[in-house]
Amino acid sequence: MRPSVLPIVLCALLAPLQAKAHHSYAAEFDSDNPRTIEGVVKEVWFKNPHVRYYVTVVENGKETVWDTRGLSPVKLVRQGWTKRTIKVGDRIVLHGHVGRTNKTIMSILDITLEDGRKLSSRSVTYDIKDGENE
Repeated sequence: MRPSVLPIVLCALLAPLQAKAHHSYAAEFDSDNPRTIEGVVKEVWFKNPHVRYYVTVVENGKETVWDTRGLSPVKLVRQGWTKRTIKVGDRIVLHGHVGRTNKTIMSILDITLEDGRKLSSRSVTYDIKDGENE
């Protein structure tokens, strides 16, 4: 009995799509210039590939919605987060790396909640410069 070559051909054709879906952190975010923002959570996405909080920030009288991104839900749950840790309407302070081309996206390093608790969204698999501990 001959094994089917169809699964092998499909894997060969689909592998480049999977590789392309993975993005470079350094290409998307500027780790040399961390920033801190404060705002009110407008929307929560606690799902793969990255948890996202859309946060309304008011600076100089202008309201802007930031797209802030954390680690995957699985990694955050392992650190004690749940999808109810941060809710719509919460006022939070976020520290992270701003996008290189889109200055209203942020990769979250830390979040401080209204009650003063500080949550980390740092991966233990690689070291991210944060500008504070150098």
